[in-house]
Amino acid sequence: MATKEIVTEATHTTPTSTPSHSWRGWLWDSADSSKEERRFLFKLDATLLTFGTLGMLIKWIDTSNITNAFVSGMKEDLQLYGNEYNYIVVSWTVGYIVGQWPSNIILTRVPAHIWIPFQEVGWTVFTFALAGAKSYEALLGLRFVVGLFEAGYWPALYYVLGSWYNKRELGKRNGILQSAVSIAPIFSGFLQAGIYNGMNGTAGLPGWRWLFIINGVISLPVAILAYFFLPDTPGTAKPNWIFTERDLEIARERMAAAGRKPEGKPYTFKTFVGFLTSWKTLLFTLIFTMQPFGSQPFTAFVFWLKAHNKTGKPLVYTVAQINEYPTLGNAFTAVYSLTCVWISDGPLRGRRWPIILFSNMIAIVVFTLLAVTPVMGPFSHRAPLYIVSSIGGSMVPLTMAWMAELISDNAEQRAFTAAAMNTLQYVSMAWIPLVWFQQIHQPFVTPGNRAAAVVASFNIIVFSTIALLAYREKLAKKRNNTSPPASETSEPATPVDEKDVAVGVVSFPPKSVEPTQ
Repeated sequence: MATKEIVTEATHTTPTSTPSHSWRGWLWDSADSSKEERRFLFKLDATLLTFGTLGMLIKWIDTSNITNAFVSGMKEDLQLYGNEYNYIVVSWTVGYIVGQWPSNIILTRVPAHIWIPFQEVGWTVFTFALAGAKSYEALLGLRFVVGLFEAGYWPALYYVLGSWYNKRELGKRNGILQSAVSIAPIFSGFLQAGIYNGMNGTAGLPGWRWLFIINGVISLPVAILAYFFLPDTPGTAKPNWIFTERDLEIARERMAAAGRKPEGKPYTFKTFVGFLTSWKTLLFTLIFTMQPFGSQPFTAFVFWLKAHNKTGKPLVYTVAQINEYPTLGNAFTAVYSLTCVWISDGPLRGRRWPIILFSNMIAIVVFTLLAVTPVMGPFSHRAPLYIVSSIGGSMVPLTMAWMAELISDNAEQRAFTAAAMNTLQYVSMAWIPLVWFQQIHQPFVTPGNRAAAVVASFNIIVFSTIALLAYREKLAKKRNNTSPPASETSEPATPVDEKDVAVGVVSFPPKSVEPTQ
């Protein structure tokens, strides 16, 4: 009987991932995992990653459709000839900012498979309602509510991803999720044009109303299916028709090995004070507060193309070219971002800071060139700079992965920080374009490009500070004879090598110790 018990216990040992030493493992981490863990990760990718990415795509479409509707007849039908459009955009932004923190706090108490689809259904219902809007006031109210429901979706998905995947997996999944944001403008433009051209006048409705209807029709099935397919976090999930009890055991053991703590800590005043005074929350939020500086230089591309066309002279760039060329920047962002997360998860073995610092150095060079070179010139001279300037927003997946790994021991703080980062990013998006990238000055926004270069330099200082503080925290835990969480190193505690101290990197595990991830 004793022998039988030992065998049974052995068969339930967590099949944790080995480091991705093979080229297959660098391409896709589960290739170096055990068969049982590979099966578990396949289920997780097929549900959480698939429906999360689809949800991000429809969210972007439902967020941006107001612009397509405005230029497709809504302006004339509802007599929006003043600054009404700007106020409609602001009303959505206000709802989005207001909803951030409440949504993520709720997420730590309400199962993810309920709360996330609830948000999707909510903004879908009010997207349908926009099709029936008959006044400016109605648009204001409806867009506010759409923003309120969409507010918690992006940070919620990053929070849930960080609750399931370890350091060798999280960067890639974050990158795939964020790629939907880069691809969406390319997909959305053709979709909205097709809806308008194909449905305008059908059933007596103008094309702009059909935009909202069809967008809602596309979104609703994704939201409903998400209820059945999206998993909760490992700490709250129960066995269902997809994830067995053994799957959940694997998930919890994997997260325990990674130092990720489940939800359940009480919210008190002291708790929130702790969040607000944590260097991790403060520094990551500071980075995202400045993030819009990195994304704004690229927005001048479309204005630069249009500025070549002079009244009374032949067109230099057609309307189609003005709309299509900027999508090259979206494509570059997607490809570059995915390349970075694959390198970070693979050859760099989960380290985030080298890629992030390198990308900010490139951004400094590009933003500086945009500021010091002549604005009007040949396409071959200026356009590549605009396209590469989209690198400013490509580090979001790695930054979010790094944040989740460093705050792995407190689920509530992780959710709070994700919401804080996104909230203050949108607050900055409200004023940075108005001060540094004003439309009346486009594409001659040299001061804005200079400011973006300065902020990229500042980012290097902040990210280096984060890396240094995280490294010191790891060393302090070693001195206290406690293993550092795998959120900061995916290997067990090891003696510090002098060359590692010199460059501030995490030590590789000794051959005699079996890696935990």
